[in-house]
Amino acid sequence: MIKDMKTRISKLNIDFDFEAYWEIIYLILLAFFVGMRFLLSTMFTIYWPKYFYRTLTVIGVVLVLLHLMMAKDISKKEIAAMLVVTFVFMMSHYVSRYDFLVDLLILILGAYRVNFRNILKTYIAVWSVLLVVTIIGAMMGLAENLVYYQGESGERVRMALGICYPTDLAAYVAFLMFAYVCVRDEYITYLEIGVMAALAGAVYYVTDARTDFVVMIFMILIVLLTKKKILYNEKMLEKDAVEKMIYAVPIITCSISLWITSIFDYGNDILFKLNEGFASSRLSLGKQAIDEYGISLFGQHVYEKGYGGTTELTGTYFFMDSSYISIFIKYGALFGLLIVTLNIKLLKDGYKEKWGLFCVSIILICTQSMMEHHMIQYWYNPFIICFFCDMNNDIRMKIGKMNSKILNLNQNI
Repeated sequence: MIKDMKTRISKLNIDFDFEAYWEIIYLILLAFFVGMRFLLSTMFTIYWPKYFYRTLTVIGVVLVLLHLMMAKDISKKEIAAMLVVTFVFMMSHYVSRYDFLVDLLILILGAYRVNFRNILKTYIAVWSVLLVVTIIGAMMGLAENLVYYQGESGERVRMALGICYPTDLAAYVAFLMFAYVCVRDEYITYLEIGVMAALAGAVYYVTDARTDFVVMIFMILIVLLTKKKILYNEKMLEKDAVEKMIYAVPIITCSISLWITSIFDYGNDILFKLNEGFASSRLSLGKQAIDEYGISLFGQHVYEKGYGGTTELTGTYFFMDSSYISIFIKYGALFGLLIVTLNIKLLKDGYKEKWGLFCVSIILICTQSMMEHHMIQYWYNPFIICFFCDMNNDIRMKIGKMNSKILNLNQNI
């Protein structure tokens, strides 16, 4: 059927090579989706045109279907994988009624054969512009700057700077750092590392977001060790034990989150102290969610009430911060297993390309997701849409050659 449609389209004698321009079309579509969702996570009051979101979704579906129909040499294995992903996503969407799953599916399928670096560059461009605009808007009073006073005597002052919650601001900066490191790779300079360290410190000072600060510091240290050749990516990735440990990370982090939350009991002194301290009530809230809703095949709609968008909570606080708990309860067991598989596949792609810093980014995101809920929110996590994208190493090699030529020219001068 698909071959017949391709033949009919080719008989129209259209000069425009849709597939050749698909990457540009996709990146524009991606910028619209990410930009829209980013702005929805801010305190700006925006009056969107009527049916803007629905129109964007329909345009995305039409364009992605056309791209897949026109794609050359698409294998049966790839088609089968796309059908499985589509089935699980759409069933979870219809059962749980979370609309953004459709956006995520469009972006995952549309990323087929789109270069991963260009996807990251698009995210970096959108984030950089909108973050600056949001922070300036908050300082000028165009968007509310939410300030939270936490602790027994309000000693923890946390600001969101125009974003709906301080940890969300920190998460944007953390994912921006991950994307930037993967784009620059081993060619990142000490100046850039210093700027990232200063940015991490500033974000921690403003937001007091401990989880994001820790993963940012880990990333900076790993980049620094790689830069100094103390930790050399390709040599590390050649070891079988390292390979197996890398692939196991998504399974381990997911299993620990589900297990430790499901066994939580106020009578257990160790778990109680962990919940009241480092976990900040995540275990008790996750256990409450499991007891009240349970884990079903395709998920369910869960009403959550957090501090996002306001400093005054009305009603009882209930929010699932852990991505794994949130995913398995809200979107279902099949969806959760698919996301774990997706992360394993990304790690395999990174390992195959000997892309150490990319693998580190995925590992840190999986670890961060035990505490935060941003894993499948594509406007935060650019890696989640790259199941079918092009991870080819050729572009990295070209960048390396270009940098080598620049260095040689500088030396000659």
